[in-house]
Amino acid sequence: MRADRPLLHAEASCLPLRSRHGQCRACANACPRGALIVDVQGVTLSDDCTGCGVCVAACPTEALMLPELLDEPMATPSASAATGQRRSVECRMVPEARREAGATVLPCLGALRVGQLLQWVQQGQTVTIVDRGWCRDCPTRGAATPAAQSADGPSGAAPLPAAACMPAADAVETANLWLEALGASERVTVVSAPLPVSLRPADDAGPTLDRRAFFHHAVQRPAGRHRQVQPMGGNGRAAYPASQRKPSPERTRQHQALQALAQRQGTAVPAEFYPQLHASDACCDDRMCVALCPTTALTAADDGATARLLFDPAHCIACRACERACPHGALTLQAYGGAATVQTLATHARLVCRGCGDTYAATGSPSVDNGLCPLCRKTQSFIDDARRQLFGAGPLPLV
Repeated sequence: MRADRPLLHAEASCLPLRSRHGQCRACANACPRGALIVDVQGVTLSDDCTGCGVCVAACPTEALMLPELLDEPMATPSASAATGQRRSVECRMVPEARREAGATVLPCLGALRVGQLLQWVQQGQTVTIVDRGWCRDCPTRGAATPAAQSADGPSGAAPLPAAACMPAADAVETANLWLEALGASERVTVVSAPLPVSLRPADDAGPTLDRRAFFHHAVQRPAGRHRQVQPMGGNGRAAYPASQRKPSPERTRQHQALQALAQRQGTAVPAEFYPQLHASDACCDDRMCVALCPTTALTAADDGATARLLFDPAHCIACRACERACPHGALTLQAYGGAATVQTLATHARLVCRGCGDTYAATGSPSVDNGLCPLCRKTQSFIDDARRQLFGAGPLPLV
């Protein structure tokens, strides 16, 4: 995003840049320094960025990435973290000599994702987050986090416990709730191992990336992590065809881990993982929802005689772009309580338009459709209105 900062941005994966219906601001809301500004024209990064990676963990489509998070330890288990062994996670601020041997090092513990924790547990590793006690007043966290609040807490309340200031706390809690729901005995643990604050590096303006390293990470991506950054469209949004959109990597990571853990426990993935989407009779097969769904959760199946709107809850990130995009208000989303199977939300018979010969979905009675596709009906209506205004005559058949 900037030559002097390591944060990479794939515009084609960024929900707000795809359309005005993509109202995601997860990265800006999560940034502890308020360094990100998001709108349909672009994502702006200020000098306050410290490269902590909290925004990366918050982004549902991984449109943001730090080069160091593309390294092998974050994607797959390393040789030193085999099944049955302990995977400890440390902040990069901890001096190398004081870290646990073989630890996975992150720019900030807040860069941890729930899917990564579940994946490591599913792989048979004992996952431990090492809390050095530095998070409460970490200089890279800024005033946007509990870490920056006064010792007396907000408005004179009791001081926040150290655990509440640890930026991985939410991810750890969520991962453990899923494990509990599955009946698994494993848990992600947080180990308090305080170090003197004097060992922490001094605050600065944040990490920078030299030019050679920048191009190395931006061009030579690890296998399986390809990101094609598309040019911006003339309306300020990313020009990215719907046919090339892919499921959310984090959503897929979570689902695969939960499926494997559920199979091991002899149970099923909880219904809370799957959103519900309902289509009313107002659905008219315009497919705006399909075009703007960022994760392929919505697709259309058309065999020439019948068109079906299909929904895959496993891919849905509950962004509600489909709800906002539907011109007829036909879709209603509930974030939880769905089913694991692909569902048919609506079915439309396909007819041949007597005006233009194209096929279209029958959405009304024959008398309403009049054998014409929506475009030809609009054309017919325009012609009829023009004749009435000009000549006072009745409707003229289109064909």
